[in-house]
Amino acid sequence: MTQGAQTIFEVLSSDHRAVEELIAQALAEPGEDAALDERLVMELVRHFVAEEQYLYPALRSELPDGTRLSDAGFEANRESEQTLRALEGRPLDGTALRDALHELAGQFTRHVRDQETDIFPRLAGRLTAEEQNRLGNEVLGAEQLAPTRPRSVAVESAPLNKLSSFVEGFIDRVRDSYTNRGVR
Repeated sequence: MTQGAQTIFEVLSSDHRAVEELIAQALAEPGEDAALDERLVMELVRHFVAEEQYLYPALRSELPDGTRLSDAGFEANRESEQTLRALEGRPLDGTALRDALHELAGQFTRHVRDQETDIFPRLAGRLTAEEQNRLGNEVLGAEQLAPTRPRSVAVESAPLNKLSSFVEGFIDRVRDSYTNRGVR
């Protein structure tokens, strides 16, 4: 392993910790920090995009039940993005916002549990260290180009997902820059 290289599992697990922290902060004071809510949405969408482009294809090719796992993960990501739309569709009253955050927290807890206790260990046994590092670098790159808002279109085909996410990501980053979204 080269200095500073991260495996796909390290990158995605690090994302999980960061999103869990953002969810906890948002739940502590729902609606008090719009920039926090924006960062939560941005980070989670980027995470989902990277999984769909690199983790799920690896599952499909390496695990006997990988297609089922990939399909289930993709569907769970779509459900979470629907919940994120509620956060983007402000203003929500206090109860609706808390409900959306609690729903998201439950969805994400299941997401992390499924990946870190089942999927990652199984996939790690099938990939070489070089493949794990290459995929880690690919995930980091995908997150830099990914959309920052819940996507209007998300396709299961990794090549089409990369193309549509690149276009949406470019548009989102222009909008974010213009409005200072996520940097307040």
